[in-house]
Amino acid sequence: MLKTILFLFFSLLSAGQVFAAQKIVTFDADLDPAAQASLIESRGGRVIKEFAFINAVLADFPDSRKAAEISRAPGVAAAEDDEEIYWLGSEGTRDALESAQSSVSAILEGGPQPVQPPAVSTPPAPVAPPYISTANAEGKIDRLPWSAGRLQVVRAWSKTMGKGALVAVLDSGVDCAHPDLAPNCVSGYNAFDPKAAPADDNGHGTHVAGIIAGAHDWSGMAGMAPEAAILPVKVLNSSGTSKTSDVITGLAWTVRQKPDIINMSLGSPKISEALAKAVKAARKAGILVVCAAGNDSGPVNYPAAYEDAAAVASMDFANKIAKSSSRGPEIDFIAPGVKIFSAAPGGHFMLMSGTSQAAPHISGLAALAVSLGVKGQADLRAALTKAAYNIGLAPEEQGAGAPVASFLVNNILSAQH
Repeated sequence: MLKTILFLFFSLLSAGQVFAAQKIVTFDADLDPAAQASLIESRGGRVIKEFAFINAVLADFPDSRKAAEISRAPGVAAAEDDEEIYWLGSEGTRDALESAQSSVSAILEGGPQPVQPPAVSTPPAPVAPPYISTANAEGKIDRLPWSAGRLQVVRAWSKTMGKGALVAVLDSGVDCAHPDLAPNCVSGYNAFDPKAAPADDNGHGTHVAGIIAGAHDWSGMAGMAPEAAILPVKVLNSSGTSKTSDVITGLAWTVRQKPDIINMSLGSPKISEALAKAVKAARKAGILVVCAAGNDSGPVNYPAAYEDAAAVASMDFANKIAKSSSRGPEIDFIAPGVKIFSAAPGGHFMLMSGTSQAAPHISGLAALAVSLGVKGQADLRAALTKAAYNIGLAPEEQGAGAPVASFLVNNILSAQH
Protein backbone atom coordinates (compact mmCIF):
# COMPACT_ATOMS: atom_id res chain seq x y z
CA MET A 1 0.00 0.00 0.00
CA LEU A 2 2.80 2.40 0.91
CA LYS A 3 4.53 1.74 -2.41
CA THR A 4 1.29 2.53 -4.25
CA ILE A 5 0.89 5.86 -2.40
CA LEU A 6 4.50 6.85 -3.11
CA PHE A 7 4.11 5.90 -6.76
CA LEU A 8 1.02 8.10 -7.12
CA PHE A 9 2.69 10.99 -5.32
CA PHE A 10 5.81 11.00 -7.51
CA SER A 11 3.66 10.48 -10.61
CA LEU A 12 1.85 13.72 -9.77
CA LEU A 13 5.15 15.49 -9.32
CA SER A 14 6.36 14.37 -12.74
CA ALA A 15 3.06 15.23 -14.40
CA GLY A 16 3.31 18.91 -13.62
CA GLN A 17 4.78 21.61 -11.39
CA VAL A 18 3.61 21.65 -7.77
CA PHE A 19 2.78 25.19 -6.59
CA ALA A 20 2.84 25.86 -2.87
CA ALA A 21 4.40 29.25 -2.14
CA GLN A 22 2.74 32.56 -3.04
CA LYS A 23 4.83 35.68 -3.42
CA ILE A 24 4.17 39.33 -4.19
CA VAL A 25 6.49 40.55 -6.91
CA THR A 26 6.83 44.24 -7.78
CA PHE A 27 8.41 45.30 -11.03
CA ASP A 28 10.28 48.21 -12.55
CA ALA A 29 8.00 50.83 -14.11
CA ASP A 30 8.92 49.98 -17.71
CA LEU A 31 7.91 46.30 -17.50
CA ASP A 32 4.44 45.73 -19.01
CA PRO A 33 2.03 42.97 -17.86
CA ALA A 34 3.00 40.57 -20.65
CA ALA A 35 6.68 40.89 -19.78
CA GLN A 36 5.85 40.47 -16.09
CA ALA A 37 3.97 37.23 -16.74
CA SER A 38 6.79 35.95 -18.92
CA LEU A 39 9.35 36.68 -16.21
CA ILE A 40 7.25 34.89 -13.58
CA GLU A 41 6.82 31.86 -15.83
CA SER A 42 10.54 31.76 -16.55
CA ARG A 43 11.08 31.27 -12.82
CA GLY A 44 8.61 28.39 -12.67
CA GLY A 45 5.70 30.48 -11.43
CA ARG A 46 2.28 31.63 -12.55
CA VAL A 47 0.45 34.91 -12.00
CA ILE A 48 -2.77 34.58 -9.99
CA LYS A 49 -3.59 38.27 -9.37
CA GLU A 50 -2.42 41.59 -10.79
CA PHE A 51 -1.94 44.79 -8.78
CA ALA A 52 -1.67 47.26 -11.62
CA PHE A 53 -1.76 50.31 -9.34
CA ILE A 54 1.65 49.37 -7.89
CA ASN A 55 3.00 47.45 -10.92
CA ALA A 56 2.99 44.16 -9.03
CA VAL A 57 1.51 40.66 -9.11
CA LEU A 58 0.68 37.87 -6.72
CA ALA A 59 2.17 34.64 -8.08
CA ASP A 60 2.45 30.96 -7.20
CA PHE A 61 5.94 29.45 -7.13
CA PRO A 62 7.39 26.07 -6.21
CA ASP A 63 8.56 25.85 -2.60
CA SER A 64 12.13 25.67 -3.82
CA ARG A 65 11.96 29.12 -5.41
CA LYS A 66 13.03 31.73 -2.87
CA ALA A 67 12.00 35.40 -2.79
CA ALA A 68 15.62 36.56 -2.70
CA GLU A 69 16.33 34.70 -5.93
CA ILE A 70 13.33 36.24 -7.69
CA SER A 71 14.33 39.71 -6.44
CA ARG A 72 17.59 39.45 -8.37
CA ALA A 73 15.87 38.92 -11.72
CA PRO A 74 16.22 41.81 -14.20
CA GLY A 75 13.13 44.02 -14.08
CA VAL A 76 12.09 42.94 -10.57
CA ALA A 77 12.04 45.68 -7.93
CA ALA A 78 11.26 43.37 -4.99
CA ALA A 79 9.80 39.96 -4.13
CA GLU A 80 8.39 38.84 -0.79
CA ASP A 81 6.52 35.89 0.67
CA ASP A 82 2.80 36.53 1.02
CA GLU A 83 2.57 35.57 4.68
CA GLU A 84 -0.46 35.23 6.92
CA ILE A 85 -0.15 38.05 9.47
CA TYR A 86 -1.94 38.94 12.67
CA TRP A 87 -2.67 42.63 12.11
CA LEU A 88 -4.43 43.56 15.34
CA GLY A 89 -1.42 44.11 17.52
CA SER A 90 -2.74 47.69 17.25
CA GLU A 91 -6.02 46.62 18.85
CA GLY A 92 -4.94 46.81 22.45
CA THR A 93 -7.59 45.62 24.90
CA ARG A 94 -11.36 45.26 25.14
CA ASP A 95 -12.56 46.63 28.44
CA ALA A 96 -15.66 45.93 30.47
CA LEU A 97 -18.34 48.52 29.81
CA GLU A 98 -18.73 50.67 32.92
CA SER A 99 -22.10 52.07 33.91
CA ALA A 100 -20.78 55.12 35.75
CA GLN A 101 -21.25 58.50 34.12
CA SER A 102 -20.05 62.04 34.67
CA SER A 103 -21.79 65.34 34.13
CA VAL A 104 -22.08 66.78 30.64
CA SER A 105 -20.31 69.98 31.63
CA ALA A 106 -17.36 68.14 33.18
CA ILE A 107 -16.48 66.22 30.05
CA LEU A 108 -17.44 68.79 27.42
CA GLU A 109 -15.43 71.51 29.13
CA GLY A 110 -12.43 69.28 29.77
CA GLY A 111 -9.27 69.62 27.71
CA PRO A 112 -7.65 72.71 26.19
CA GLN A 113 -9.52 75.95 25.81
CA PRO A 114 -10.40 77.17 22.29
CA VAL A 115 -7.36 79.39 21.92
CA GLN A 116 -3.95 78.38 20.63
CA PRO A 117 -2.08 77.15 23.74
CA PRO A 118 1.56 77.75 24.60
CA ALA A 119 4.14 75.23 23.41
CA VAL A 120 3.90 73.31 26.68
CA SER A 121 1.13 73.62 29.23
CA THR A 122 -0.19 71.77 32.26
CA PRO A 123 -2.36 68.84 31.12
CA PRO A 124 -6.03 69.05 32.08
CA ALA A 125 -7.21 66.90 34.96
CA PRO A 126 -8.03 63.30 34.05
CA VAL A 127 -11.58 62.71 32.90
CA ALA A 128 -13.40 59.62 34.12
CA PRO A 129 -15.50 57.63 33.45
CA PRO A 130 -14.98 56.99 29.74
CA TYR A 131 -18.34 58.21 28.48
CA ILE A 132 -21.21 60.51 29.29
CA SER A 133 -24.88 60.44 28.45
CA THR A 134 -26.66 63.37 26.87
CA ALA A 135 -30.41 63.66 26.29
CA ASN A 136 -32.44 65.73 23.85
CA ALA A 137 -35.75 67.44 24.56
CA GLU A 138 -37.61 64.17 24.00
CA GLY A 139 -35.47 62.32 26.51
CA LYS A 140 -33.63 60.23 23.91
CA ILE A 141 -30.04 59.35 24.80
CA ASP A 142 -26.71 59.59 23.01
CA ARG A 143 -23.41 58.73 24.68
CA LEU A 144 -20.10 60.39 23.82
CA PRO A 145 -16.64 58.99 24.55
CA TRP A 146 -14.45 61.01 26.91
CA SER A 147 -12.30 61.89 23.90
CA ALA A 148 -15.15 64.03 22.52
CA GLY A 149 -14.52 66.46 25.35
CA ARG A 150 -10.76 66.34 25.21
CA LEU A 151 -10.72 67.08 21.47
CA GLN A 152 -13.65 69.53 21.70
CA VAL A 153 -15.67 68.05 18.85
CA VAL A 154 -19.00 69.25 20.26
CA ARG A 155 -17.78 72.85 19.93
CA ALA A 156 -17.07 72.16 16.25
CA TRP A 157 -20.43 70.57 15.47
CA SER A 158 -22.21 73.91 15.22
CA LYS A 159 -20.05 74.54 12.12
CA THR A 160 -19.80 71.03 10.68
CA MET A 161 -20.47 67.38 11.46
CA GLY A 162 -18.47 66.01 8.55
CA LYS A 163 -21.13 65.89 5.85
CA GLY A 164 -19.62 65.29 2.40
CA ALA A 165 -16.50 63.51 3.62
CA LEU A 166 -15.87 59.86 2.69
CA VAL A 167 -13.72 57.74 5.04
CA ALA A 168 -12.68 54.23 4.04
CA VAL A 169 -12.24 51.83 6.98
CA LEU A 170 -9.88 48.99 6.04
CA ASP A 171 -10.46 46.55 8.85
CA SER A 172 -12.44 43.46 9.86
CA GLY A 173 -15.54 44.86 8.15
CA VAL A 174 -18.31 47.04 9.59
CA ASP A 175 -21.73 46.14 10.96
CA CYS A 176 -23.65 48.56 8.77
CA ALA A 177 -26.93 47.41 10.31
CA HIS A 178 -25.92 48.98 13.63
CA PRO A 179 -28.36 51.84 14.34
CA ASP A 180 -25.51 54.31 14.84
CA LEU A 181 -23.69 53.31 11.63
CA ALA A 182 -26.54 52.55 9.23
CA PRO A 183 -27.18 56.25 8.42
CA ASN A 184 -23.58 56.76 7.32
CA CYS A 185 -22.51 53.44 5.76
CA VAL A 186 -22.15 53.18 1.99
CA SER A 187 -21.64 50.05 -0.08
CA GLY A 188 -18.17 48.63 0.51
CA TYR A 189 -15.91 45.73 -0.47
CA ASN A 190 -14.82 42.34 0.84
CA ALA A 191 -11.24 41.51 -0.19
CA PHE A 192 -11.77 37.81 0.60
CA ASP A 193 -14.98 37.48 -1.41
CA PRO A 194 -15.93 40.42 -3.64
CA LYS A 195 -19.45 39.00 -3.99
CA ALA A 196 -20.02 39.11 -0.21
CA ALA A 197 -20.79 42.08 2.00
CA PRO A 198 -17.93 43.46 4.14
CA ALA A 199 -19.58 42.18 7.33
CA ASP A 200 -17.72 42.39 10.64
CA ASP A 201 -17.15 38.99 12.27
CA ASN A 202 -14.59 40.32 14.74
CA GLY A 203 -15.95 43.60 16.13
CA HIS A 204 -12.82 45.67 15.63
CA GLY A 205 -13.87 47.43 12.43
CA THR A 206 -17.31 48.34 13.80
CA HIS A 207 -15.71 49.95 16.85
CA VAL A 208 -13.30 51.93 14.66
CA ALA A 209 -16.10 53.09 12.34
CA GLY A 210 -18.17 54.27 15.30
CA ILE A 211 -15.34 56.47 16.56
CA ILE A 212 -15.09 58.10 13.15
CA ALA A 213 -18.74 58.59 12.26
CA GLY A 214 -21.22 57.17 14.74
CA ALA A 215 -24.42 59.08 13.97
CA HIS A 216 -25.59 61.75 16.41
CA ASP A 217 -29.20 60.61 16.19
CA TRP A 218 -30.01 60.04 19.85
CA SER A 219 -30.03 56.27 19.47
CA GLY A 220 -26.80 55.19 21.19
CA MET A 221 -23.49 56.95 20.58
CA ALA A 222 -21.88 59.58 18.37
CA GLY A 223 -18.48 59.71 16.69
CA MET A 224 -16.08 62.52 15.82
CA ALA A 225 -17.73 63.34 12.48
CA PRO A 226 -21.30 62.07 12.87
CA GLU A 227 -22.40 62.98 9.34
CA ALA A 228 -19.37 61.66 7.43
CA ALA A 229 -19.80 58.61 5.19
CA ILE A 230 -18.11 55.31 6.06
CA LEU A 231 -16.80 53.08 3.25
CA PRO A 232 -16.28 49.62 4.81
CA VAL A 233 -13.50 47.49 3.31
CA LYS A 234 -12.98 44.04 4.82
CA VAL A 235 -9.30 43.03 4.77
CA LEU A 236 -9.14 41.08 8.07
CA ASN A 237 -10.86 37.83 8.94
CA SER A 238 -12.63 36.95 12.19
CA SER A 239 -9.33 36.37 14.00
CA GLY A 240 -7.77 39.64 12.82
CA THR A 241 -5.42 37.96 10.36
CA SER A 242 -4.97 38.05 6.60
CA LYS A 243 -2.25 37.91 4.02
CA THR A 244 -0.43 41.03 2.88
CA SER A 245 -2.01 40.54 -0.54
CA ASP A 246 -5.48 40.78 1.04
CA VAL A 247 -4.68 44.22 2.47
CA ILE A 248 -3.22 45.32 -0.87
CA THR A 249 -6.32 43.99 -2.66
CA GLY A 250 -8.45 46.14 -0.37
CA LEU A 251 -6.26 49.17 -0.97
CA ALA A 252 -6.40 48.68 -4.75
CA TRP A 253 -10.21 48.73 -4.70
CA THR A 254 -10.33 51.62 -2.24
CA VAL A 255 -8.03 53.90 -4.22
CA ARG A 256 -10.35 53.52 -7.22
CA GLN A 257 -13.27 54.77 -5.10
CA LYS A 258 -11.39 58.02 -4.34
CA PRO A 259 -12.23 58.46 -0.64
CA ASP A 260 -10.87 61.48 1.18
CA ILE A 261 -9.36 59.43 4.01
CA ILE A 262 -8.31 55.83 4.59
CA ASN A 263 -8.19 54.57 8.18
CA MET A 264 -6.02 51.51 8.79
CA SER A 265 -6.15 50.52 12.44
CA LEU A 266 -3.94 47.54 11.78
CA GLY A 267 -0.24 46.91 11.91
CA SER A 268 2.67 44.49 12.03
CA PRO A 269 6.42 44.71 12.72
CA LYS A 270 6.95 43.07 9.31
CA ILE A 271 7.94 45.45 6.53
CA SER A 272 6.47 44.91 3.07
CA GLU A 273 7.79 46.73 0.02
CA ALA A 274 4.57 46.00 -1.84
CA LEU A 275 2.38 47.40 0.96
CA ALA A 276 4.63 50.46 1.14
CA LYS A 277 4.01 51.05 -2.57
CA ALA A 278 0.27 50.63 -2.07
CA VAL A 279 0.21 53.25 0.68
CA LYS A 280 2.31 55.56 -1.50
CA ALA A 281 -0.13 55.08 -4.39
CA ALA A 282 -3.01 56.09 -2.11
CA ARG A 283 -1.15 59.21 -1.01
CA LYS A 284 -0.31 60.10 -4.62
CA ALA A 285 -4.03 59.83 -5.35
CA GLY A 286 -4.57 62.59 -2.78
CA ILE A 287 -5.92 60.32 -0.03
CA LEU A 288 -4.88 60.85 3.59
CA VAL A 289 -3.84 57.45 4.97
CA VAL A 290 -4.18 57.33 8.78
CA CYS A 291 -2.63 54.34 10.59
CA ALA A 292 -2.41 52.99 14.14
CA ALA A 293 1.16 53.11 15.43
CA GLY A 294 1.02 49.78 17.28
CA ASN A 295 0.79 48.53 20.85
CA ASP A 296 4.08 46.85 21.67
CA SER A 297 5.69 49.85 23.46
CA GLY A 298 8.40 49.64 20.82
CA PRO A 299 9.07 51.01 17.34
CA VAL A 300 6.19 52.12 15.13
CA ASN A 301 4.63 49.22 13.22
CA TYR A 302 3.86 49.03 9.49
CA PRO A 303 2.04 50.48 7.59
CA ALA A 304 2.11 53.41 10.08
CA ALA A 305 5.91 53.62 9.82
CA TYR A 306 5.85 54.19 6.07
CA GLU A 307 6.63 57.76 5.07
CA ASP A 308 3.35 58.09 3.20
CA ALA A 309 1.16 57.24 6.20
CA ALA A 310 0.10 59.41 9.14
CA ALA A 311 1.11 57.44 12.25
CA VAL A 312 -1.00 57.93 15.38
CA ALA A 313 0.08 57.18 18.95
CA SER A 314 -2.32 56.68 21.88
CA MET A 315 -2.79 58.98 24.90
CA ASP A 316 -4.60 58.35 28.18
CA PHE A 317 -6.92 60.40 30.41
CA ALA A 318 -3.96 62.32 31.87
CA ASN A 319 -2.55 63.37 28.47
CA LYS A 320 0.32 60.90 28.77
CA ILE A 321 1.28 58.42 26.10
CA ALA A 322 -0.39 55.07 26.77
CA LYS A 323 2.13 52.57 28.17
CA SER A 324 1.53 50.11 25.36
CA SER A 325 1.64 52.67 22.52
CA SER A 326 4.41 52.33 19.98
CA ARG A 327 6.59 55.39 19.55
CA GLY A 328 9.35 56.73 17.36
CA PRO A 329 10.31 59.47 14.90
CA GLU A 330 7.57 58.33 12.51
CA ILE A 331 4.75 59.47 14.86
CA ASP A 332 2.71 62.28 13.31
CA PHE A 333 -0.07 62.77 15.87
CA ILE A 334 -1.39 61.51 19.20
CA ALA A 335 -5.04 61.00 20.11
CA PRO A 336 -7.11 59.42 22.90
CA GLY A 337 -6.88 55.63 22.87
CA VAL A 338 -7.73 54.40 26.38
CA LYS A 339 -11.20 53.06 27.21
CA ILE A 340 -12.88 54.52 24.16
CA PHE A 341 -16.64 54.02 23.98
CA SER A 342 -17.98 53.04 20.55
CA ALA A 343 -20.20 50.68 18.57
CA ALA A 344 -20.05 46.89 18.61
CA PRO A 345 -21.76 44.43 16.22
CA GLY A 346 -25.39 43.59 16.82
CA GLY A 347 -26.39 47.07 17.96
CA HIS A 348 -24.19 46.85 21.05
CA PHE A 349 -21.40 49.02 22.47
CA MET A 350 -18.04 48.37 24.08
CA LEU A 351 -14.91 50.00 25.41
CA MET A 352 -11.62 49.32 23.63
CA SER A 353 -8.10 50.61 24.15
CA GLY A 354 -5.15 50.92 21.80
CA THR A 355 -3.72 52.89 18.93
CA SER A 356 -6.47 51.26 16.86
CA GLN A 357 -8.81 53.58 18.75
CA ALA A 358 -6.49 56.60 18.53
CA ALA A 359 -6.18 56.54 14.73
CA PRO A 360 -9.91 56.91 13.94
CA HIS A 361 -10.04 60.07 16.06
CA ILE A 362 -7.61 61.64 13.58
CA SER A 363 -9.61 60.27 10.64
CA GLY A 364 -12.79 61.75 12.10
CA LEU A 365 -11.19 65.14 12.61
CA ALA A 366 -9.86 65.04 9.05
CA ALA A 367 -13.43 64.36 7.89
CA LEU A 368 -14.56 67.57 9.60
CA ALA A 369 -11.88 69.45 7.66
CA VAL A 370 -12.95 67.86 4.37
CA SER A 371 -16.53 68.96 4.95
CA LEU A 372 -15.30 72.56 5.21
CA GLY A 373 -13.57 72.35 1.84
CA VAL A 374 -10.06 71.11 2.69
CA LYS A 375 -9.08 68.65 -0.04
CA GLY A 376 -6.06 66.44 -0.63
CA GLN A 377 -3.78 64.70 1.84
CA ALA A 378 -1.19 67.48 1.95
CA ASP A 379 -3.70 70.17 2.93
CA LEU A 380 -5.41 67.83 5.40
CA ARG A 381 -2.09 67.05 7.10
CA ALA A 382 -1.29 70.75 7.26
CA ALA A 383 -4.69 71.59 8.79
CA LEU A 384 -4.38 68.83 11.40
CA THR A 385 -0.84 69.90 12.27
CA LYS A 386 -1.85 73.53 12.69
CA ALA A 387 -4.69 72.48 15.01
CA ALA A 388 -2.50 70.15 17.09
CA TYR A 389 -2.25 70.78 20.82
CA ASN A 390 1.19 70.23 22.32
CA ILE A 391 0.57 68.08 25.39
CA GLY A 392 4.16 68.33 26.57
CA LEU A 393 5.50 64.98 25.37
CA ALA A 394 8.59 64.26 23.30
CA PRO A 395 8.12 64.45 19.49
CA GLU A 396 8.61 60.69 19.14
CA GLU A 397 5.62 60.22 21.46
CA GLN A 398 3.17 62.89 20.25
CA GLY A 399 4.41 64.03 16.84
CA ALA A 400 2.78 67.41 16.22
CA GLY A 401 0.46 66.81 19.18
CA ALA A 402 -3.27 66.13 19.56
CA PRO A 403 -5.40 67.97 16.97
CA VAL A 404 -8.34 69.76 18.59
CA ALA A 405 -11.59 70.03 16.62
CA SER A 406 -12.43 73.57 17.68
CA PHE A 407 -8.96 74.78 16.65
CA LEU A 408 -9.23 72.89 13.38
CA VAL A 409 -12.59 74.32 12.39
CA ASN A 410 -11.82 77.88 13.52
CA ASN A 411 -8.49 77.88 11.66
CA ILE A 412 -10.12 76.71 8.44
CA LEU A 413 -13.01 79.17 8.62
CA SER A 414 -10.67 82.05 9.48
CA ALA A 415 -8.52 81.29 6.45
CA GLN A 416 -11.59 81.32 4.23
CA HIS A 417 -12.56 84.89 5.26
